[in-house]
Amino acid sequence: MRAIAAAVLLLASGAAASGAAAQAAGRAVMLPGIRYEVLASGPATGAHPQRGDTVSMRYVGRLSTSEIFSTSAEGGAQPSDFKVREVIPGMSAALQLMRPGDRWRLTLPAYLAYGALGRHHVAADRNLERDIPPDATLVFEVELVSVTGGAR
Repeated sequence: MRAIAAAVLLLASGAAASGAAAQAAGRAVMLPGIRYEVLASGPATGAHPQRGDTVSMRYVGRLSTSEIFSTSAEGGAQPSDFKVREVIPGMSAALQLMRPGDRWRLTLPAYLAYGALGRHHVAADRNLERDIPPDATLVFEVELVSVTGGAR
């Protein structure tokens, strides 16, 4: 059973049929190219965030070299709050499938992250600790703490 919980799910373009069913049910569709591994599951009764919601989450973002570029969890820090629609596309898609208490490892291709431009560190950006190079694949470990409803 543990192997099943730790299995990495590769979502390819063949996921369109299940994606259509998820859309019909009002749930987010995981975008092709995102890989995720369920590290821990929260209660099955928790609500999935929607695009207009604010989520509170702990996360560590790494480059494919394992170098940390952003974290909210260093030293047991308080979770960070984000609007689901304002994070990078791959993170937004994954968050909409998670429930509070879930902890996932996400691998996001560049086109669902910061793309060909990358992102430069700016002192005022408390969530970005170093530059993200162009065309970087990003790996996040995300724990969804809570969901607060917003304008939908």
